[in-house]
Amino acid sequence: MSAPAAFVLAAGLGTRLAPLTDLLPKPLVPLFHKPLVTYALDALIAAGCGDLSLNTHHLPEKFFEVFGKDPSYRDRSLRLFHETLLLDTGGGIRNARPALGEEAFLLHNGDILADLPLADLISKHRGSGCLATLLLRPEGSGGKANVRFDPDTNRITDLRGLMAPGSGIPVIYTGIAMIEPEIFRWIPVEGPYSVVDALLEAMRTGHQVAGMLAVEGLWMDLGTPSSYLEAHRIFADPSRRPRYVSGEWDSAIARSATVHPSARLSGMVCIGAGAAVGKGAVVSDSVIWPGAVIEPGACVTGCVVSGREPVRGVVEGGVV
Repeated sequence: MSAPAAFVLAAGLGTRLAPLTDLLPKPLVPLFHKPLVTYALDALIAAGCGDLSLNTHHLPEKFFEVFGKDPSYRDRSLRLFHETLLLDTGGGIRNARPALGEEAFLLHNGDILADLPLADLISKHRGSGCLATLLLRPEGSGGKANVRFDPDTNRITDLRGLMAPGSGIPVIYTGIAMIEPEIFRWIPVEGPYSVVDALLEAMRTGHQVAGMLAVEGLWMDLGTPSSYLEAHRIFADPSRRPRYVSGEWDSAIARSATVHPSARLSGMVCIGAGAAVGKGAVVSDSVIWPGAVIEPGACVTGCVVSGREPVRGVVEGGVV
């Protein structure tokens, strides 16, 4: 079989991360100096995926600034499918169908941070004979457990409590799945539609959906400033960084950042390119975006500094 195509869902509004997402789409927020969505792309490449594509909606021009006028990533072509109207997950893959080929493709949420066994997911799906195989996490590992799974048969028995809510065990859908092109039979030809709704309709007609439970590995929804800071804390420890990221990791303090010798940094501090921390400033457990300015004498604790305006005085928590 050929390498599966992969599609990354990157069109969401990311409202919980506002006002950061007033400046950048959520999939492009910098995480240790790399756009968040590039971690998904790195993982897909490492898993052996072929053609790569993603969708856009909010601030679409920012994607071209990151990936170029003729979009590419790591010397691989990257197709972008713009949605003037948000099409949801099912409508999104329908809009991107020209890039997905005639075999099973891998679907990956673009606003999560994960280090999960994607190559195993591809392999298990190909031997399952199922319409789709969902990558799952145990209940209690973050997210809502609204999927039911039978570990003895590796089959999904319920989605959203709409089929057999008392069956199997509750698990979390990670937003990552292998899906057969037959799914398009259950997606309307126009308008927004959820891929989960399409899977439900298929299951009601007798089609089986498999699951693969990943008990270990990193999986986070970077939906809030606190989770965004936590992801930086994780990556500050080299032993916790995903192995699929190619090349050397940048220092937490970008080379082009300017930090006055009298400034004090403590805890996890990540400072982006071109940012400046002034004389006598104190920065603790914070992420400073590229180009942001911390004025002399300012004190910043537990913050994400977006760079919309210089930071003065004492600031604790949240986004500035």
